[in-house]
Amino acid sequence: MLIKSGRFTASVVFVAILTNGASAFPLYLPKSCPTAEWSSTATTFANKSEIRSRIEGIFIDNNNTVYVIEIHESQILIWHEDRIRPMIIKTVTDLSSISTVFIFNLDEIYISGVQERVVKWMPSTDAYVYVTNTGTECDYVFIDIGNFLYCSMPIQGRVAKRWLDGEMEMMTVAGTGKIGSAPDELQLPNGIFVDTNSDLYVADTLNKRIQRFSLDDRNGETVAGKGSSDITIVLNRPLSIILDSDKYLFISDNGNNRIVASGPNGFRCLIGCDGRGQQSHQLLLPVRITFDIYKNMFVINDRDQILKFDWQKDSCKNVPLLIAANYSSILTQNHTKFSRTIFHQSEYHYETIEVLVDENGFYILTANSSIDLYGQLYKHYFDILNPVHNLIAWHGKCCNKDQFRFTLELLTDTKYILVVTTYNPNMTGPFSVTVFGPNTVHLERTGMEQFVKSTYTSALTQDHGKYFPPSCHTTLGSYYEAIQINVNESGLYTILTSIENMDRGMTVYIYRHDFYALIPYGNLVPQDDICGMDNRAHIAFKFLAGMRYVLVVSTCTSLELGSFSVTLLDVSSAAHSRYSSELTTNSQQYDKDCNNEYYYYQTVQLIAPASAYYALSAGKSSSIDIHIYRNHFDPLNPYKNIIEVNRQSCSWSTEIKHTVHLQSSITYVLLIITSSRSLATSFSIDIYGPTNTTLEHFVDNSTYCYVGGPCNTQVRSIGLTLDDILRFEVKRHRSMHHQSLPIKIAGAFTVIMFIAGVVNSACSILTFQNVKSRAVGCGLYLLASSVTSLLTITMSTIKFWFVVVTHMDKSIRLSVLEGGCKSIEFLLKLFFYWDAWLNACVAVGRGMNVYKGVSFDKEKSKRYARWIIFILPIMIVGTIIHEPLYRHIFKRKVTHSLQETSKDSYTWCITSYPQSVEDYNRAILFIHLLGPFFANLLSSLFIIIGSARRRAEAQRQQSYRQHIREQWDEHKQLVISPMILLLLSTPRLIISLLSGCMEVSRHTWLYVCGYFISFTPSILVFVVFVLPSNSYRKIFKETFFRICKRQR
Repeated sequence: MLIKSGRFTASVVFVAILTNGASAFPLYLPKSCPTAEWSSTATTFANKSEIRSRIEGIFIDNNNTVYVIEIHESQILIWHEDRIRPMIIKTVTDLSSISTVFIFNLDEIYISGVQERVVKWMPSTDAYVYVTNTGTECDYVFIDIGNFLYCSMPIQGRVAKRWLDGEMEMMTVAGTGKIGSAPDELQLPNGIFVDTNSDLYVADTLNKRIQRFSLDDRNGETVAGKGSSDITIVLNRPLSIILDSDKYLFISDNGNNRIVASGPNGFRCLIGCDGRGQQSHQLLLPVRITFDIYKNMFVINDRDQILKFDWQKDSCKNVPLLIAANYSSILTQNHTKFSRTIFHQSEYHYETIEVLVDENGFYILTANSSIDLYGQLYKHYFDILNPVHNLIAWHGKCCNKDQFRFTLELLTDTKYILVVTTYNPNMTGPFSVTVFGPNTVHLERTGMEQFVKSTYTSALTQDHGKYFPPSCHTTLGSYYEAIQINVNESGLYTILTSIENMDRGMTVYIYRHDFYALIPYGNLVPQDDICGMDNRAHIAFKFLAGMRYVLVVSTCTSLELGSFSVTLLDVSSAAHSRYSSELTTNSQQYDKDCNNEYYYYQTVQLIAPASAYYALSAGKSSSIDIHIYRNHFDPLNPYKNIIEVNRQSCSWSTEIKHTVHLQSSITYVLLIITSSRSLATSFSIDIYGPTNTTLEHFVDNSTYCYVGGPCNTQVRSIGLTLDDILRFEVKRHRSMHHQSLPIKIAGAFTVIMFIAGVVNSACSILTFQNVKSRAVGCGLYLLASSVTSLLTITMSTIKFWFVVVTHMDKSIRLSVLEGGCKSIEFLLKLFFYWDAWLNACVAVGRGMNVYKGVSFDKEKSKRYARWIIFILPIMIVGTIIHEPLYRHIFKRKVTHSLQETSKDSYTWCITSYPQSVEDYNRAILFIHLLGPFFANLLSSLFIIIGSARRRAEAQRQQSYRQHIREQWDEHKQLVISPMILLLLSTPRLIISLLSGCMEVSRHTWLYVCGYFISFTPSILVFVVFVLPSNSYRKIFKETFFRICKRQR
């Protein structure tokens, strides 16, 4: 049935590949490895400046073309590879209900929800073909390799399919049409995926699981999440599922704000492992995931942003099977128990082991035991009260020799906690842990903090009463339960809440003495609203002994039902610490949001003697914000080291509280910043916890060398290069005519030096190509030096103009920039050092002539000279061969925030060495610059002293001192010349040793002059060696006049 285009209401779009009536598998399935990693920080592929309405779907074809449906604008956005801006295709269909996209062939687009049907839209003819009648809303469509169209129907709790090459009607393949959690039931099915074996995978969102349905089998198997036959992973509202070529799962765990994946070594967290947020390393309600042909991961974040996480090509490595550490222990009844999930009771004995490595690299952690073990690896610390937090890998199998096995990258500057527990509850027994890796690993058992814990578990049902809670949001009435609390000791307590089977979460209100549902504000303790998308919340509160409290548990949305648990932890008697100060116009400033708007701030060192939860309050001051950093706060990179803080505030209360878990082994930096630009204010910070904390104002004077701008930086190493000197002096997108006066003069000076160098080398080559001047080895050295000096001055000229032109014109290809960055400086050093050592060889050769006297062998001298000229560059290259490896292109993108489009970009050549390589470079620099000088100086002194001694033996009528004086008058230029050359090279030595943190923009003239002066020895070969020598000067004149006569 063919119809012309009109206005419809569509709910889902999904596009498949169809070729001559047969289908090919429409998705690119990446091939990864157990150690596969993606960059922890995202780049923004598309944001609100390009996507002005809600998006739900994304697809990338085999040509790496990206397709996105923009719902309210009713249009398709298409990014072809290497294109920054999308091509826009307007549709005539109302796409206001579309939730996903899967596009390859632009002329065959399947749209579901058109009058409860699926239609195929053909843009080339602007026509629609009805495909099938779904009878209900179809939120996700998938077309498999057999050309079957699958449709997920969340309202009916089922998935149906039909064959596109036949007349069959839609048939249910998963779910019963009844909402439930049984193996054959679904509750709000969302994303679906069908593999090449026709196995159907369903993101069973509200059941918090991933179901697999084999072909013609209506009973699903839970492969991930709640109810899995094997211990896998805790999911919270999974929305989409995709498989790789090895059939490992990639899941957008929407409620936990992360992307997780399975593998041969269990599940692990890939993206968003540091909690929810809007920073570049965090996710906020991820909706869909997909991959491009380069294995880069694309994530739809919060339905209005597409983030790209780059595939780390070097992450697939074979771990050397060298035992790096062994650890043995026994789990006993005396070991503490905990729950792997947030909601369930503590039933598993466990032991925590601190893991530290001496070398960055990939390691294998595995265990062996007579009982079935389960392992969980955490980054930074393990929170027994929230076992999902900081969790990066977890694995365990029943009845397996390798009880758990992790293969992952570990870093030297990070502490890891390995939790060894049992696969089955209430088990004990011995175990051993073995670590394989490239270097030593330190395993040490750690103690855990102890709590007095009281837990209350219940469920809100329709039999519970309703009331209107005094929350920050509007509700129409919620079910609630009131719990009486009495404490035996006054102090700070932590209330932990967890929920199950609730979509929007729960909230808690605390009342003193009595609670009346009809008087929700009576006796209410002012506090913060904890409603949100997470299923667990922490509240720090000071309870007093002898006072009756009522804890009212309610839901965040009206008439919601579900189970809940409330745990009251007595951390200890409350200790109170206060820090007061003020932010003034003299305070430090930094770019808080990376948009060139600066705010006053103050840093306070925070040390917690005990590892526990602490409450931080800024009182009723709304003029400041508080952030906490681990170890160090870097104003140029404010997202680095920041830790997640539970921030509570409410519209009817100006007080802002923060709850955070602090470790006694870590020094924290408390950042107090003004909430408005250029605002000066006083403030007080109160901290409550089990012990008094140490708060001390400090200014971090540690030096960090950066190029780039806030939130987009690159560490600079020691030593200034011409790139560093001219980086901020060259005006971008301007011709040479519009450049500053220093650049113009430097350009002119470069041309003059190049002309002088060419003339110098030409005259020198004329002199030393004559056979008479090459009677001994010194002549060969000088001939070679004439060539290397020409190459040196040529490369220095190329270097200057390469830096200037590449800074003026940003259209130059990246490959050209990368090649020039790595090669030009390397070749310049090679020719410069080669020339310097050849000059030294001249002095040494003269010294040997004086030492041998009449027995000096001229032929042997020339033979040695040829070998030395050939070997010298090889030896020099051997000392600097590493330098191109540490020189790379750094591209700075100027952005206002993660959500904004890049406004401009700067490309710089950066040199960055590790400390050990810096020390080596200093030694090599002194060798190549001071070595030739001392060789020249000592050889010259040897010539003077040796000649004087020989004459003193032959002419005894004069004293030895008189002969020394005569030889000095005759050969003093041999001593003065190397000193002049050293003096001219000194600026290069100084510039090379200067810190990369130097601010050169204020003294550009000084650095530019010093840089060019250091190359003047390369244009002085003729002046230093030919003009002072009567024989060389005579040979030059003869050669020059002979050439002139030939021209006539």
